[in-house]
Amino acid sequence: MTLFPRVRLRLKYPGLCIAALTAASSTAGFAQPPAPPRDIVQVKGDLYRANEGNWYTVFLVTPGGIVLGDPINERFAPWLKSELDRRFPGRPVRYVIYSHSHFDHASGGAVFAGTATFVGHENMLRNMDGRYPQMPGDMIDRNDNGVIDRNEIDIPTNTRPGACGMFPGWFDMADLNKDGKITPQELQRHIVPPTIVYNDRMRIELGGKLVELVHPGLNHSDDATVMLFPGERVAFATEFIADALVADNPRSLPSACGPFDGSPLDEWIKSYRAVEALDFDVLVPGHGSQLVDKTLVHETREYFEDLRSEVAAGMAAGQTLEQLKGSVKLERYKNWANFERLRAYNIEAAYHNLLTYR
Repeated sequence: MTLFPRVRLRLKYPGLCIAALTAASSTAGFAQPPAPPRDIVQVKGDLYRANEGNWYTVFLVTPGGIVLGDPINERFAPWLKSELDRRFPGRPVRYVIYSHSHFDHASGGAVFAGTATFVGHENMLRNMDGRYPQMPGDMIDRNDNGVIDRNEIDIPTNTRPGACGMFPGWFDMADLNKDGKITPQELQRHIVPPTIVYNDRMRIELGGKLVELVHPGLNHSDDATVMLFPGERVAFATEFIADALVADNPRSLPSACGPFDGSPLDEWIKSYRAVEALDFDVLVPGHGSQLVDKTLVHETREYFEDLRSEVAAGMAAGQTLEQLKGSVKLERYKNWANFERLRAYNIEAAYHNLLTYR
């Protein structure tokens, strides 16, 4: 069992991300009963996919134990552990690999702490050091007081119900001591911090099998990890490939809560190119019921390039935001899921993003 850290990468925009989306049905670490549907499905060989509702993770079974992706939340993880113990006796989870630090994917790992090492991108430590962390759904620290206030949840939730923010009543569930604010410690109470971090790439070898970890750059989060399984020719990535509104159709416009999470559009595009450069055939997304061909990454990168180009051209011509919403048609993507619902929001998010990062 060996670890091989690779070359370090200096980030151009450290610490710039606000999470884009948690759909209103997202309950994550503060889930309400009954539990969403759960299942385990073989992807290829010894690689499997497990889910809680529309939240998905992966795990690779080896003679030396199991390499697991996100534990998802503290209700799902014990169920998954019991299933792994039953199906693969004598092969405990040896690694938990975080896709990013958002609580709706990273919670619940404590049930594996007796046998597992926790691994994440180094920016995950910044997001768990007590300062205001990255938050899904444009839930930003609007008054810079370092804690999560009610309006920081309610504004995105009420502005775009079902796409941004959280579900009604979430704040009161997460506010454990009922003092009207949620501290980072309260929010992240079910997340085990990574014990090993990396910067650019890392290789994990276990039981004769290899898993490569790649930080693609800045996108939905600033601490993302893509898991690559070379032997299976499969990759696993969450959120910036397919966000939580994706159900049956992986070709979907992004939710665009906030100006694309505080990450420049150029950085999003670089992230897609980084994934395109990896050698795999099939992508397992963190949301959506379907496994997808690698071509989806290419197509989504082109969507961001077209969105950026069309909005930038309109801005250069002096168009207002409202004029842009009428003139930027994105016709090539009219058959994508959520096109009518999200086209104008994508244009608005791109407009504000380009104003900020030009």
